[in-house]
Amino acid sequence: MPIFNQRYTVVIAERSEGALYRFTVKLHSAVVLLIAIIGTPILLGVGYRWTASTEIENLRTSLATLEIENSGFRQATRKLASEIASLHTVVADIDERAILDVASLRAMEALPAALKVRVVGGGPGPETGPSNPLYSAALTAPHSTFNLLDNLLGDLRGRLDSISHGIDQRAALADATPSIWPTNGWVSSVFGYRKDPFTGGRVFHRAMDISAQHGRPVLATALGKVESARRNGELGNLIVIRHGFGITTRYGHLTRFAVRPGTQVQRGDVIGYVGSTGRSTGSHLHYEVWADGRPLNPSQFLMPVATLSTN
Repeated sequence: MPIFNQRYTVVIAERSEGALYRFTVKLHSAVVLLIAIIGTPILLGVGYRWTASTEIENLRTSLATLEIENSGFRQATRKLASEIASLHTVVADIDERAILDVASLRAMEALPAALKVRVVGGGPGPETGPSNPLYSAALTAPHSTFNLLDNLLGDLRGRLDSISHGIDQRAALADATPSIWPTNGWVSSVFGYRKDPFTGGRVFHRAMDISAQHGRPVLATALGKVESARRNGELGNLIVIRHGFGITTRYGHLTRFAVRPGTQVQRGDVIGYVGSTGRSTGSHLHYEVWADGRPLNPSQFLMPVATLSTN
């Protein structure tokens, strides 16, 4: 008979009462029971260990994912901080460039409204309130928040670029707008209808005459380019300067020129000298301002001084 099929009797004696207890078991059953008793804790420990290892691996994976996301958020935060700092710089630069002197501001007020709108522009900017689609995005996750902020900053930068362009155009228009007296003297004839000094008839005078000492310097009243410097019939020696944006100035009756056609001039540069060439009754400067093809009253572009010193 195989050893595992043999039966064994286990006798247990209780000394106090003298009772005997007998148990008959097969060796096979006893071995199985012993293995079960010893193996169950081992199997349970192995199972718990495997489960714990799986959980630990899942936690490691989640931690790695969070570290990657946090790294992305830190990069996004640094990018947004850099963008905001850059926008602060842009705003400060715009504020600085937006400042114009009083004379330029006053002179620009005299320009035709259509010209100013054409150059500087205007109109409403992009929506920035709750009606903006960006504001309807649900901030359900950090990614949504960063994307929304990035879009808002992008829109703000676009708006600031538009404002900056407008400021540059405004500054260029200010440079091109006549704003200083072309020479020292006193106003002898104003813009508008007057009595012709030669015929006595009523005529329209499209300039302002400034009487001054013969040979006194004549200044360019704004940034521009000399279009012509030549003899021109009744106006004698005449200089025409184009300033851009449809603005032109004309300086007549000069005794001689200090510039040539094509010369770039700055406001305040000497372009010629007061004379009495052409149809003139005395030494003076004939000064015209044109915008969009029509003459404007030059006195509107000058500081309110009726008479200038001849010294």
